[in-house]
Amino acid sequence: MRENRQSSRRYGFQIAMAYIGTVVGAGFATGQEILQFFTRFGASSYWGILIAGLLFILVGRKVLLYGSELHAGSYSVLLRHVFGAAAPLVNLYLVVSFVLLCGAMFAGAGALFEEQWGIPYFVGALVTAVLTLFVTLWGVRGVLAINSVIVPLLITSSVLAFLHTVRNQFLPAASLGIVAPKGIFPIIRTGLTYASFNLVLSIGVLAPMGGATRDRKSMSLGSLLGGGILTVLLCMGNYSLLCYVPEVFDRQIPQLLIVREMGNAFVTFYSLVVWLEIFSTSVGNLFSVHTMMQEKFKTKSALPAIAATTAGLIICAMGFSNIISRFYPILGIIGFALSAMILFLKE
Repeated sequence: MRENRQSSRRYGFQIAMAYIGTVVGAGFATGQEILQFFTRFGASSYWGILIAGLLFILVGRKVLLYGSELHAGSYSVLLRHVFGAAAPLVNLYLVVSFVLLCGAMFAGAGALFEEQWGIPYFVGALVTAVLTLFVTLWGVRGVLAINSVIVPLLITSSVLAFLHTVRNQFLPAASLGIVAPKGIFPIIRTGLTYASFNLVLSIGVLAPMGGATRDRKSMSLGSLLGGGILTVLLCMGNYSLLCYVPEVFDRQIPQLLIVREMGNAFVTFYSLVVWLEIFSTSVGNLFSVHTMMQEKFKTKSALPAIAATTAGLIICAMGFSNIISRFYPILGIIGFALSAMILFLKE
């Protein structure tokens, strides 16, 4: 019995790490996502974060449980269950989106390699793509393994940046009356949008993870721990950025305002963490496409992952910002519909 409890806790922890690793990415690490979705609302931003965190926990748990119930090998099984006859259209859109996001992550990695370490753009993108392909072909175990290492590093860097801000006793601009949209609706909307956008990215990882176990305790623990940690990370990052208002609104990488004050060694460490977050997100996206294509064509071939990786490398020539600005908003709409339907379906 004790071994079963330990096994449940271990797998629950691994699910949580994979969940967090799929949600966070270049936008989260740089602080740009937190700034755009939450910090601009000042003190009220924390209500939006709590809404997003609650959805991460509730919808994440439902996705895992449905994945287990449906013996899901990929997210397409869950889509058929939720959307019925419309599932093929939603599935097609998500496949295209996941490949585009792989390209965006490869582009972000290439830019980081070039800017921080002087390594040619395409070399950085290629290295990231090859490593992503390798981990994807390793299967669920690979996704769990890398995130069990990467996510603790992310948490460590976020906590250190937060403690630096607190130690220097900065006064959050929110307490000085930051100008923000009036009314509760914008706060609710931003929390729903942020959670929905990220949940549609994580479904491709969570559904097959649920399909790999029948242990409800581990799935409940994974969603609670994953959603809870994401909420804490968002709160810490938001507080730190509020302390640097209004300067952060003029920066492409607002988090660097904090990191650069912590010395060159920490800048190097944080740059590595940013790349690892990009890497973990690209793995989540490629894994989603690969498992769906394998299930659809009933094959165990590596070809779907190789084809998607090649397409991602071609797409990365478009540039990170162009891909994000054109496709992320639509992905959020799909995510909202999917999250709402999953949340209100009976278990």
